Amino acid sequence: MTSQKKLSSILFLLIVFISAAIKAQTQVPDTNKDYHHMSELDEKPDFPGGMQGFYDFIGANYQTPKVQGLAGKIYVTFIIEKDGSLADIKVLRDIGYGTGKEAIRVLQSCPKWIPGKYKGEPVRVLYSLPINIKATEKPEERIYSESEVFERPAYPGGLQNFYIDISKHFKTPEKEGLKGQLVIGFVIEKDGSIGKITILKDIGYGTGEEAMRCIKLIKNWTPGKLKDGTAVITAYSLPFTIQSAN
Repeated sequence: MTSQKKLSSILFLLIVFISAAIKAQTQVPDTNKDYHHMSELDEKPDFPGGMQGFYDFIGANYQTPKVQGLAGKIYVTFIIEKDGSLADIKVLRDIGYGTGKEAIRVLQSCPKWIPGKYKGEPVRVLYSLPINIKATEKPEERIYSESEVFERPAYPGGLQNFYIDISKHFKTPEKEGLKGQLVIGFVIEKDGSIGKITILKDIGYGTGEEAMRCIKLIKNWTPGKLKDGTAVITAYSLPFTIQSAN
């Protein structure tokens, strides 16, 4: 074998060795991954009230930019922790005008999910989904958050009277040992009446639906107002502590 052929053989073997080494490095499994994908789970995570409840929460709290004709989808990803809280929220794609930042803000205030399970144990789960955005055609249709209004909505006589009035109507299920907290979101219209109501968190046995029924029966609120005194539609949420008589 000539020296030129020997050199060619050595170079060929060196290239093969380097290629194999690079391939091996790129194919090393991620043993440090501390979360699971949806396809790996025995039980998938869920939002209290289901995905419709989740999108109701987004709709009640998301502030769409006042840009005529703005419409599109935001794609977000986040980790659902073992306790149901959200972490590592990221925007994969947005449609500009701060829509991605607003999605992160709303998700940071999201009620806890029911965590996913793997082999019967709660685990961290990587979750992704789209959020549809469409600007309202009329400025008066905008729903303000509590933090945006100059005067927050108020119930006649204060929140203590609100809970007293709710207790007059609320029928607690006859379930021994039933105890926990509901969270109900609702919209207070410009005239103080109650608009859309959403169960953000419940404890089952129809408690969320019963709270919604009672909220529809009570007095009108004093609506939220801007600094100039203009009444506006305001998103509001409150907790309800439930305990059975048994």
